[in-house]
Amino acid sequence: MTAYFIATYDIADPVQYAQYNPGSNHITGSTVATHGGEIIVATNDVLRLQGSETAIKVIIQFPSREAAQAWNNDPGYAAAKAIRLDSTANINTFIVDKLEP
Repeated sequence: MTAYFIATYDIADPVQYAQYNPGSNHITGSTVATHGGEIIVATNDVLRLQGSETAIKVIIQFPSREAAQAWNNDPGYAAAKAIRLDSTANINTFIVDKLEP
């Protein structure tokens, strides 16, 4: 079943974050693809309707929840992920299954 990795966060250290985006985009993209994923949203440009807002919103589609978890735990992504985590704040991440009515 299709699953989505969803992340929202604020950039706390722009200089360090630049090492992740754009600095590690090739690592993120290749490891996502290795697990059958596709980055479908990665933006700070949104129309907020209600609730608290974080700067960055990311949605990555994977073929399954297991594939999303495998990417999130991929040793090839670990260094890039560490940069993302160390340079951001107000981090929320989720893996959710696609609604299949």
